[in-house]
Amino acid sequence: MLRVACANFPVSMKRYFQEFSAVEVNRTFYVIPRDSTLQTWREKAPKDFVFSVKANRQLTHTARMDISSPEGASALEGTLRAARILGARYILFQTPPSFCPPNLKTLKDVLGVASSQGYLVGYEPRGQGWKGREAELADALRGVASHVVDPFISKEVHSEGFHYFRLHGLGERPYRYRYSDAELAWLRDFLRPMEEEEVFLVFNNTNMYEDCKRFAAMLKSGV
Repeated sequence: MLRVACANFPVSMKRYFQEFSAVEVNRTFYVIPRDSTLQTWREKAPKDFVFSVKANRQLTHTARMDISSPEGASALEGTLRAARILGARYILFQTPPSFCPPNLKTLKDVLGVASSQGYLVGYEPRGQGWKGREAELADALRGVASHVVDPFISKEVHSEGFHYFRLHGLGERPYRYRYSDAELAWLRDFLRPMEEEEVFLVFNNTNMYEDCKRFAAMLKSGV
């Protein structure tokens, strides 16, 4: 099954829920919303609507995935609480470019906690810190998480029974990028061999709403 989503709500929730069946909640990266806010989102969403929660930056960037620290432990607990209230299917962990191979144990520990609670866990490393050490990264993810990549830029090194892709845009100003029809057609063809697998595809730039709608229409029409 392929789920196509935007990062956050680029339009009103009411409109978004009518047009899409999934979303990646990025707000949790900056601050964990109140429980009452999260509960309202869940109640407004259709019953079969799918949420993905992005882990709080106090865990991924400040504590650097160290849950032995009070800050890291609190941020993980808040992330898991948000996922629980939303009834999320996925949790995304994204670390900064400075987080690289020496941190393998802390990485696996955190991903393992989330995975053990029944979530499909995605890990997106930023930067080039893992270049040339892909086998080590695959070993760290095995049994706990799928490697999250932008398929236009890099290849995943490990899939834990599902694929999680994030489209950040291309060129010098990627977050303002608008995908061409040819690029979306390439993406459709790239995903075709995975049509029997679970795939979560997230558009994450300023044109995500329009591009996501265009891609969904392309999938539906086959054109």
